[in-house]
Amino acid sequence: MNGFFATMRISAAMPVSDTPFRIIGLGLRVLQFGVLVGIWRSLPSDRLAASGLTVSALLTYSALAQAVGPLLNPQTTLTEHIANGSLAVRMLWPMGVVSQFASEMLGAIVPVTLVGAAVISGAALLFHVPLTGAGSPSLFVLSLLLAIVVGLAVDFWFALLTVRLGNGIWFVNAIRAACTSVISGALIPLSLMPWHVGRVLQVLPFAAMASGPLRVYTQSSGAATLLASQAAWAIVLWSGVVWWAAKSRDKVVGQGG
Repeated sequence: MNGFFATMRISAAMPVSDTPFRIIGLGLRVLQFGVLVGIWRSLPSDRLAASGLTVSALLTYSALAQAVGPLLNPQTTLTEHIANGSLAVRMLWPMGVVSQFASEMLGAIVPVTLVGAAVISGAALLFHVPLTGAGSPSLFVLSLLLAIVVGLAVDFWFALLTVRLGNGIWFVNAIRAACTSVISGALIPLSLMPWHVGRVLQVLPFAAMASGPLRVYTQSSGAATLLASQAAWAIVLWSGVVWWAAKSRDKVVGQGG
């Protein structure tokens, strides 16, 4: 565990050259939040009633999604290391592959998330958006931890998909971007999706990454079901990662890892 936290501390040391890009990214998150606030407040009441949401819950949902956004879509550099063949070197490190990439990812995004949460909270106060949800904060923290576990498993699945496709990193990244931004519920609550599409998406693992913890915080009921679904997906996905990694070992070695 000492190596895990040491790697996190090293990864948290952001290069000065990255500062402008982080500021721009944070500014875009605030802008996106402001746009969503305007959209939610303009929705007709009958549309909200059909989704089972209130304006207050929608606003809190979006504020929380923007505040903890990086944690709802954890992405390691495993895919890049597989693509350029440098995974072979990483496998010689005195840490497991999962621990290496998970600690690097957490070290990089936790500070960004903390700063972003403070800025989004300030923007929420400016836009008169309530920050208190109907759910339990402690259950939200548990759900968020499960979401990170599921998200890491999904990241490893996409990395292994890169191997199976013969280094199709750009294609895989395009699929991942679509899945994690739209059908996970990170941007738009799944209950607002037309034609009851949200009911189908809610049972997918992507919903366990974003929609799950956000609903646990903003809804007064259903937390136990959501947590159970997240735990189930974590077990299924990580079991699949272990199985698929073993089957893909020869291909990984062939690509330099």
